[in-house]
Amino acid sequence: MYKLNLFLLLFIAPGVYAAGASNPHWKAGACTTCHNSATPTAEALDLKTTPGYAVCSDCHDGLDAAICRHRSDIAVTDERLADIDDVFKVGVTNGQVGCTTCHEMKSHCARDVKQSYRNPTFLRGAPFDYKGDQCFACHDNSYRQPSPHRQGRKNKFKEDLCIFCHEVVPEKDADGQFLPVQFATDQSLSKLCNGCHNVGPHPASSVSGKTGWIHLLKPAEKYATKMEEALAKYGGRLPLDPNTGQMTCATCHDPHDARLSGFSTAETPGEDAKLRYDDICGACHDY
Repeated sequence: MYKLNLFLLLFIAPGVYAAGASNPHWKAGACTTCHNSATPTAEALDLKTTPGYAVCSDCHDGLDAAICRHRSDIAVTDERLADIDDVFKVGVTNGQVGCTTCHEMKSHCARDVKQSYRNPTFLRGAPFDYKGDQCFACHDNSYRQPSPHRQGRKNKFKEDLCIFCHEVVPEKDADGQFLPVQFATDQSLSKLCNGCHNVGPHPASSVSGKTGWIHLLKPAEKYATKMEEALAKYGGRLPLDPNTGQMTCATCHDPHDARLSGFSTAETPGEDAKLRYDDICGACHDY
């Protein structure tokens, strides 16, 4: 059963596209969906966007097409790379796992009609007796779905979980408070959350659309002032993306274990969905 769950966690469902969206896969003449040239080659891919996984996320954003639940910018150490099956090593680019680590584009671009049925999502190493077996070319068979949110256990700090989201294990200062951290992506921090939480437009709103969720932006002055007032009244944190000043999922949801010391906490934390405040909307909005 856990293999099935892992497969659902790591891979997008094939052919899941929103109404009106065009699926370019296995279609002759659809090269320019991803490439500037209608005749790309292995030596001159001429992708419209770099890095390569950014091309995929243009469509696979949870709106036009299903989002991939495996992170696409994970650094792979030489030691870790040595344990990965050779079929997948060739898909590790610049020392990072990307979409093409698991999905082999050459077979897809050959547009073999039979292959489009045998291996519709063009997985490397296919066919498999069970599709989830591909996961275990990189992951140990004893793998279980660990939650990166459970960093504390029996008063011990589980450092290995930090690198789900951080480049390195964060350090603390002399007072036991965490120092500024490095994140394991140079994109929007919410993409770290999307790797597991495929929630679609959120919070639900009629004005949420393809260009992004209405809340993932830099707070206007009136909202920034309201946030400062909430922090002064309730304590805790309402962190913004340190690179852009924009709100992220972690602005409202605390990704850390409540038992993990080193972060200031609010006087009235929410009970559901790890909300930072019980009335999280009131931290920015007047009713």
